[in-house]
Amino acid sequence: MKTEELLDSFNSSVKKVDDTKINQVLGKEKAIEEKRSKLNPAKFFLLFKQVKLSFEMLKDYKQKKYKNVPWKAIAMIVTALIYFLNPVDFIPDFMGVLGFTDDAIVLAFVFKSIRDELVKYCDWRGLNAEDYF
Repeated sequence: MKTEELLDSFNSSVKKVDDTKINQVLGKEKAIEEKRSKLNPAKFFLLFKQVKLSFEMLKDYKQKKYKNVPWKAIAMIVTALIYFLNPVDFIPDFMGVLGFTDDAIVLAFVFKSIRDELVKYCDWRGLNAEDYF
């Protein structure tokens, strides 16, 4: 599967996100943090931080603390985190650093696509967006 096919498949999955999928992702906070901790911060510095930021935005959205975000951005975060958690995706995670390559592609695509929304969220939380981008 080529990168273009991977992203097409991802976009198709975004359209299927609903409240149940949001709850599933929010219920996997510990698993997301464990997998995030396996990312090499030297190689994936920004992705390491952006995963945490996007998860926090998702929590605040679900708790109705932060509502100023388009549904598509929420759906993209949910889909990206589901993909990130899947150990047997395009390149299985057991293949070491190579196994995180497809995860990094998907995450980078999402965070670039919703960058403006994440910056707005940083402003709302009083965070310095430059720390994440």
